[in-house]
Amino acid sequence: MTNVAPPEGTTLFLIGMRVTKPWRVRAWVGVFAAMARILGHLRANRGAGMLSHRLYLGSSAMVVSYWSSADDLRRFAAAADAPHLPAWRWFTRNFADTNSVGIWHETYVIGEHETISSGMGAWGLAEAVGAEPIGSGQATAAARLAHNGCPAARRVP
Repeated sequence: MTNVAPPEGTTLFLIGMRVTKPWRVRAWVGVFAAMARILGHLRANRGAGMLSHRLYLGSSAMVVSYWSSADDLRRFAAAADAPHLPAWRWFTRNFADTNSVGIWHETYVIGEHETISSGMGAWGLAEAVGAEPIGSGQATAAARLAHNGCPAARRVP
């Protein structure tokens, strides 16, 4: 399976938290709880623009999310009636630059891409925008990139 062509502007947003001082429980539990509230709000308010998300736990916590657009993501982040802005202000006031807990994020507007999954349901971008069977002549990453109209495919041998 591969993803259907995502609508123009579809955005991948990665956000994570790293505990740097485990004994500062209030810091990292507070940040984790704020993320849970934010994700709950987004699940209940699909109109905000988040298409899907996954939470990963390990040495750091990370949320991989897909949005209908970077504008929707920015609108949500700045909305006075959504939980992100108060959480961000709380973090900035109490923990920014204290080295108690670290946070990071990356935003990518999807352009040149290819996806594949086998032996499982749709995952990642294919889960967010839909999946389709890999077609004839799409057995390689370069072929899938070319199928998606990506200029980079012409550079891949």
